[in-house]
Amino acid sequence: MQSLRDQLSKAGIITKEQKRQVEQEKRRERKQHKPGQVEERRQEQQRQAYEARLQAQRLADQQRAAEQHAQLAAREKRLQIRHIIEYWATPTEPSGTQRWYFATRQNTITYLYVTEPIAAQLSSGALAIAEHPDTLDAPHVLVDREAAELIRRVDPRYIRFHNADPSDDDKEM
Repeated sequence: MQSLRDQLSKAGIITKEQKRQVEQEKRRERKQHKPGQVEERRQEQQRQAYEARLQAQRLADQQRAAEQHAQLAAREKRLQIRHIIEYWATPTEPSGTQRWYFATRQNTITYLYVTEPIAAQLSSGALAIAEHPDTLDAPHVLVDREAAELIRRVDPRYIRFHNADPSDDDKEM
């Protein structure tokens, strides 16, 4: 460092007075600090930096754990809904001449062909239309009222149509 100051002085970038002031300030700083105080301050700064890194790592771990928990919960919901639908789905394929319209999750209107008796059951609320979480070829199935209520408890978004009695919702709450 001394040579750098000498070079700056020779080049005329700093004056001899400025060089002397800098050296004098450095001597004052060294006299003010006790011999171990500088080392203690450096260790304290390192400890604070370590604690900050540790805290950041903890936050990242907590976020990752929360994401994993959310993924597991969503997978568990889909699995529960799939089991309910597979157990409670109506055994016959909905085929008929009458179209039954309902809204999809993407807010589009689609329909199923149903027979007159199935349409009457859908109107009365004895049957419901549920979205199958894993099937793409037949994404909507007919389930009975009990299955619709079970699915609604797990995740109401999978019920695409159910003409439920409004007083039934009040009884559950």
